Amino acid sequence: MATETIATVDDVLRLASAGQRFELIDGELVGMAPTGLAHGDHERRIGQRLGQYVDEHQLGLLVVGEVLFRLDAEGRLARAADVAFIRRERVPTDDDEDSVFNGPPDLAVEIVSPGDRAVDIERKVDDWLTHGTRLVLVVYPRGRRAILARADGSVTLRGDDLLDLDTALPGFRCPVSDLFR
Repeated sequence: MATETIATVDDVLRLASAGQRFELIDGELVGMAPTGLAHGDHERRIGQRLGQYVDEHQLGLLVVGEVLFRLDAEGRLARAADVAFIRRERVPTDDDEDSVFNGPPDLAVEIVSPGDRAVDIERKVDDWLTHGTRLVLVVYPRGRRAILARADGSVTLRGDDLLDLDTALPGFRCPVSDLFR
């Protein structure tokens, strides 16, 4: 009888130290491809826009670069967001640079690349929301639109539509067009 090996967050971190990038989904290591130049620029732009607001209002911690979040107590689900925000009262006080965050971010931002499959994006949004993320912002650079997802539904935003992140990022509002070049 074959024994199924279940990966853990420790496996993800060990492999990351060797330069390999993974998320953990249902105890299975799922590879993460390097991001492209345009994706990196969108991540920087969104991170900069949100980060400036977070810093000005001392709201907490905004991270970019696909920081890992352990979403379940069993350690079988760990996801990485392109950009994520954690409210000040939830920010850990220890300084372990190699640790994952235990729990969901308050806001997760996913930037969709041309090769991303819709079913994978939907699953990731569902994972975030099911495990306590207040808002998930899915950004589609090619279509210059964004979907703002909450546990109770989602809305598609374009152009001058108001992006209101108040539920996760208190007081933050801007036209969705501000996310794009």
